[in-house]
Amino acid sequence: MIRIAIASLLLVSGCSTNEVAADNKITQKVVPVDERTIISSPNKYTSLASNLTELENTSPIIVEVAKNGEKQTVIKESEESIMPTEFYTLSSVIIKDIQKDATSSLKVGDKIEIVENVVTDVLIENEKKTLTFDYYKKMDIGKSYYLYLRNSTSGDNYVLTNAFLSKYPVNKEPKHELFLNENGSTHSLENLDYQDLYGDLYTEISQENE
Repeated sequence: MIRIAIASLLLVSGCSTNEVAADNKITQKVVPVDERTIISSPNKYTSLASNLTELENTSPIIVEVAKNGEKQTVIKESEESIMPTEFYTLSSVIIKDIQKDATSSLKVGDKIEIVENVVTDVLIENEKKTLTFDYYKKMDIGKSYYLYLRNSTSGDNYVLTNAFLSKYPVNKEPKHELFLNENGSTHSLENLDYQDLYGDLYTEISQENE
């Protein structure tokens, strides 16, 4: 495992702090101070998989799914608050194939919900913003993905075992489309280039599923 501890995101004249709650739902306080349409905070992880074997071993469930819907949740402390204290998307998916199910509770055709730590079109100071972590890009409705999951401990849904390293499009996509980006530029994660690791894992997973 690669162990990392990443602090807050510094914006132009303010800062952001965030904490990972029990089921990867994020609690944060951010003061928006620039004109970007994407506000991405670096997350805090106890550990992340450093190769495909670790990703598979730390994931009780490995499935191929198709996304067919979603519901966003954005919570603010008060109506006067600029930034939300909690946000996530519950993505509805249909299971197309099961590669691993240590829970023995799933079957092909089941509909389940996945927690994704990203929301779009959030109105902040009269501007629509995307809020995310590590430039994570949520699943698109109508597309298929390989997911590495575990059961949620606080609801009847599932969470990604290794954050952004746990979701891969079935149909090959170019690198610049795998993460959110501003004005066409590809962002690397702060201090550690996990997008390169993601790319390596994506290549291995695609080859395994050919």
